[in-house]
Amino acid sequence: MSNLPKPKIIRSMRRTMSLHVSSQGELIVKAPFFIPEKLILNFLKQKEDWILKALQKVGSRIVKQKTYQAGEEFLFLGDVYKLHFGGFKEINISNGLLNVPDFMMFRIKKELTSWYISQAKKLITDRVDYVCKQMNSKYASIRFSDTSSKWGSCSPDNSLQFNWRLIMTPLTVINYVVVHELAHTIEKNHSRRFWKIVDLHTPAYKQHRKWLDLNKHLLSV
Repeated sequence: MSNLPKPKIIRSMRRTMSLHVSSQGELIVKAPFFIPEKLILNFLKQKEDWILKALQKVGSRIVKQKTYQAGEEFLFLGDVYKLHFGGFKEINISNGLLNVPDFMMFRIKKELTSWYISQAKKLITDRVDYVCKQMNSKYASIRFSDTSSKWGSCSPDNSLQFNWRLIMTPLTVINYVVVHELAHTIEKNHSRRFWKIVDLHTPAYKQHRKWLDLNKHLLSV
């Protein structure tokens, strides 16, 4: 166990043990109530190679917290922009730069977050209206959130919800999430028919899902 971090052990009525490395690099073991800790440690030792590879993979994805210094990189629609301060009237993007007015420096995180949210609301709402016509579907309403576990959702009454951080992803990825949720206005489950609808309107959806999985840790302000 010398090469492994101290595990978080979660006991329950389950019959078998399982391993999980969280997005923050925490080693989590789920085990039955009756299994002694010694057997759990032996189990970890047997899985040491797998655990170390998983930790290495997660470690490469952990992103340092933003410092909001000039030159720091931010994502917008899948492209990287460098933070730049100047005598601007409002936040804007041009020539690879994320331009921020000097007077916003003291509250930069709040201002940037508000800007990203406003951009997301406008672009994604426009995209939903466009795709909705293409799919001949209907929705009740749209709202935005910062739910880390979901990029989008569709309620039983066809109300849609989207994570505003999608504005940092490529437009093709946004389009996939929009198609996915609008497909739920037609088919409420993830049946074969549902995925046929998604495939019809965004054939490369598997690539877009993979992009989200590989890059979700980068979608921060």
